[in-house]
Amino acid sequence: MISAIGWVPVGVSDPNPKRYELSAAERDVLQAMEEQEGNINNRDQITNKDKRKRGTIKVQVPPSAPASELPADLRMDEYSDDDEADEGAALGNLLLDQPASIAAEVAAEEAERNDSDSNDNGNDEEDGDDHEDDVPDTREFEPVDVEGLGSMGLYNVGMGTGADMEDMDFDEDDSEAEDVKITDDDAVILVTKTEDDFSALEVHVYDQKRGTLYVHHDIPLPSFPLCLAHGQVSSEGTTGNFCAVGTFDTGIEVWNLDVLNALEPSCILGGEDTSSADEMMKLQMAGGNTKNTKMDMSGMNGASLKPGSHTEAVMSLSWNPIHKQVIASGSADTTVKLWDVTQANDHAKANATTFQHHRGKVQSVVWHPKEGTLLATGGYDRKIALLDARSSGDNAKFVKVQSDCEVLAWDPFHPENLVVGTEDGQISCWDVRKFDTSSPLWTLVANEFGGVTDLSFSPHVPGMLVTCSVDKTVTLWDSYSNGAPIQSGSPTPCGSKDMCAGKLYSVGFYPSTPLLLGCGGSGNILSLWNLEAEEGVKRNFGDRLENIGIKTLDSEEADDTSTPKKEDFEAMMAADRGAEQKSDQNGKKKKKGKKGKKKAHKRGS
Repeated sequence: MISAIGWVPVGVSDPNPKRYELSAAERDVLQAMEEQEGNINNRDQITNKDKRKRGTIKVQVPPSAPASELPADLRMDEYSDDDEADEGAALGNLLLDQPASIAAEVAAEEAERNDSDSNDNGNDEEDGDDHEDDVPDTREFEPVDVEGLGSMGLYNVGMGTGADMEDMDFDEDDSEAEDVKITDDDAVILVTKTEDDFSALEVHVYDQKRGTLYVHHDIPLPSFPLCLAHGQVSSEGTTGNFCAVGTFDTGIEVWNLDVLNALEPSCILGGEDTSSADEMMKLQMAGGNTKNTKMDMSGMNGASLKPGSHTEAVMSLSWNPIHKQVIASGSADTTVKLWDVTQANDHAKANATTFQHHRGKVQSVVWHPKEGTLLATGGYDRKIALLDARSSGDNAKFVKVQSDCEVLAWDPFHPENLVVGTEDGQISCWDVRKFDTSSPLWTLVANEFGGVTDLSFSPHVPGMLVTCSVDKTVTLWDSYSNGAPIQSGSPTPCGSKDMCAGKLYSVGFYPSTPLLLGCGGSGNILSLWNLEAEEGVKRNFGDRLENIGIKTLDSEEADDTSTPKKEDFEAMMAADRGAEQKSDQNGKKKKKGKKGKKKAHKRGS
């Protein structure tokens, strides 16, 4: 099942992503280990210096003695193999308790046996060498046509030198780097997927030139994912390529998308407090004492949360497009929270503020595209709220809708308009300048039986709106009339398509290409739809498409009239065959007429 999708704008992804990156905890552990090793070395040096000062370290050099005064067993100059043999024989006699005469006889027999074995081995080796010299080499070899192999591209195959092998290794590394490289023609799509109790954040790449779609890399998730949001600021305050994921857990994980084999998120906002476990891990890796830490953890019961954390599942996320370090989250605990990503390592400061203006689960939160402090929220209390993030939730403005809110979206070309999709399949558009004092600008039933699960505006074509539903279809709408938002009436449907991806739960336009959208749902398949070839799109959005450089039906017809048309070859051949058949039939009729005249002339004569 695909629960959410998102797009990465072109140029944000690292063209050459890294294989692995050390986390902050791992860097702290390595630094602690280096400091500890340095402290040990310094302590040893100081201890040795103190001992030397106190005179506790004494080095005694024994006086040299002449070799003649040394015992016989310590005179190394007079050492011989015979002495060793005699000592070994004596030791054997002592262990076996045998008489010296018997031991001497046994030693003599062993010596003779060894001499005979050595002679036999030497003779065998000599005989073997002589025999090999006498045997002629009868092997036959076919001549190698080097020029022929060269023409086939097989020259020196399998016979490379060390330098050639190194070149092959470099080629393999280059091919691996080429496989993971991301170009400007690649559209990067983020997908949260769950299959057989395994959840992951998958990074898909769509090659727009070749038309290929594949999984670039994936990141395992600890729980069922519900939402995602793309951003460009890390917990260290640097820019990059990041994705925040909300799951059934209480924490929000922020992952670095430019790391292929990421084992841990860059940071976690809220969730369980694992600081004691992290400290114990650092001590264990640094070789420190962990007894006190284990005692502290035994009293925690593993159920404490970080300060300001959500207490239930995170259902919606929105990364602020203006203040890029701020994330808004909506939860099943009926609260809306604002997070400062750059303060993620400080649990007391990560949660900037909390709003409690909803009485039901918060299904959708979305920042205004131009005003960085204006936030819209929608929940299961059938209320849509508009609030200023700089103040408390007491000044929030509300409107009532007929059913639970499923999705919110701002019109990118007229950001004063907020569009709401509800569970009963209705879509409504509100002017936020008169939010709580007026009725919606327009309302339509987009899907009466399946409801509206998601909707999205095109960031390139004004008024182009797309919705998806559990009836497995995606529908396009034109929400403008005469180049301006509709003030009365309802949007015009421009086409619908079964995406063959099961019940659809998420849909969105690619921000870097005008007419490319993607969707996903219960079929566990990511489906893409390129709208450039759709006649309904060209017919309804003709003038707006021309403004962004896309040809429409009228422009194509004008091009056809201005250039001479090439006649169809098959039609020409068919016309030629028809003319030949007609000429053949006319010739036969003339011949028959001449024969009749001759016969009549003969009868008359």
